[in-house]
Amino acid sequence: TSCANEDMPVEKILEAEQAVEPKTETYIETNLGVPSNSPNDPVTNICQAADKQLFTLVEWAKRIPHFSELPLDDQVILLRAGWNELLIASFSHRSITIKDGILLATGLHVHRNSAHSAGVGAIFDRVLTE
Repeated sequence: TSCANEDMPVEKILEAEQAVEPKTETYIETNLGVPSNSPNDPVTNICQAADKQLFTLVEWAKRIPHFSELPLDDQVILLRAGWNELLIASFSHRSITIKDGILLATGLHVHRNSAHSAGVGAIFDRVLTE
């Protein structure tokens, strides 16, 4: 077990996260939770946030020990296979302090009611409960 920890130290994973993901406080202080250039359409907002988060996910993966040493095809296969779980884990972690909502990568806070109004309430509720 200690050998595995030496090969993949938690500190390196944390460093990768901190290098690509601003603190939650930064989102709130900068945007008060709502970016000024944000469209009013919740689906557009969610898609823009997903796009930003996917870009960030690739940057994060490149910083994970040994990932960049893999052949490029293997890197792509791994990211394609796990992007959805990593995306959900990312905004779930970012939203720990948010009640009945999630904090997207763009800094937008999406409340449960807004998600239901946009037609993505069932998915939203599943994410909040899992």
